[in-house]
Amino acid sequence: MKAATRLLLLLALTGCWDLPSGDKTSVYFWSDLFLDKYEHELVVGELEAGPEPLAEPRVVLLITGVTIRERWFDPIVARLERDGFIPVVWEPPALLSGSLFEASELLAEVVEQVLADSGQKRIDILAECTGGVIARYYLQSLGGDARISRLVTFVSPQNGIAKAPLAAGIAGWPARRDLSPGSEFLQAVHSKPLPSNVPVTSIYTCTDEYIQPYETSIIEGATNIGLCDGFVGHFQTFYDPAIYLVMHEALTAPLPGDPEVWHAIPALPDAEPEAPPESPESDDSVEPAPTSPLQPPPTERLTSGDAAPAASEGAAAVAPPPQVVYVGCTSSGGAPASPWWFAAALLGVAGIRRMGSGGLTRRRAATEHAAR
Repeated sequence: MKAATRLLLLLALTGCWDLPSGDKTSVYFWSDLFLDKYEHELVVGELEAGPEPLAEPRVVLLITGVTIRERWFDPIVARLERDGFIPVVWEPPALLSGSLFEASELLAEVVEQVLADSGQKRIDILAECTGGVIARYYLQSLGGDARISRLVTFVSPQNGIAKAPLAAGIAGWPARRDLSPGSEFLQAVHSKPLPSNVPVTSIYTCTDEYIQPYETSIIEGATNIGLCDGFVGHFQTFYDPAIYLVMHEALTAPLPGDPEVWHAIPALPDAEPEAPPESPESDDSVEPAPTSPLQPPPTERLTSGDAAPAASEGAAAVAPPPQVVYVGCTSSGGAPASPWWFAAALLGVAGIRRMGSGGLTRRRAATEHAAR
């Protein structure tokens, strides 16, 4: 059965036909669909006050994931520039839907070009979703440890996704086959340890609409930061100013050999949880913006290589995903789990889920998983 036929059959079974016209097996169809849905969140207006700018500007390479255009990085780019970085965005060919081996090799060429253009000896990488997986492979197996100072990934399926094989069968994207657990690519990623000279941080959310189970984002030997107190959506990581602070701290953490590694952060006072919004009549409403002051990153960390302490030692535990609100084909909140969302997730896209909390505005329970 051809991919298009399988997709049509899936749409018929779910009863969801209220989609724009176009090739629904095309990565660009889904890219446009979700960019349109979140366009209002990516508008950069007057920025909040940020951390102290870097004393010496340095380059950070931003890498997009599957279906993600560079436009998504606009809010992060604006804040990085405010804070003294020189951001460079790389949108891989075919929106990273092709072979991840080939994308990793192309990334090596991109890094060499960025180094030549900037005159810097090393750069940092901040990579979203699948972009974080190819960045890790480049770091471990293609000489990236001699070119990269820090690697920070967010909402990145470092251990693959169980439903990726079915997604590959529907859409035919090679990247989905490479993200299937046990694939040749993932075996290659896991065949080598992280380099000791490059700090690696993985930021994830326990309520990600697509990257589930969320433990797939945990990298052995890295600093893993879970945003797990309340609902935090997959796409929210692009524009939430408090999530940006988590990224910023990872990008400014001392390097191995520096006097201080992963400095202590004062605890934050607990805040009352926000009530979820009432179910709207349509999906045209604008998501609520964060209403409380920005907070610093999570309060507990383990340095890379340390074992996670037992709960009795007072370590913050990763909270189980709270019950979330799904959006049906035409409804916008309050609906039960939507078969259409399941179909969309199979194709590697996310966002048919309501962001109940509106922003990362409360203290996050963050646990570092250095060993599994």
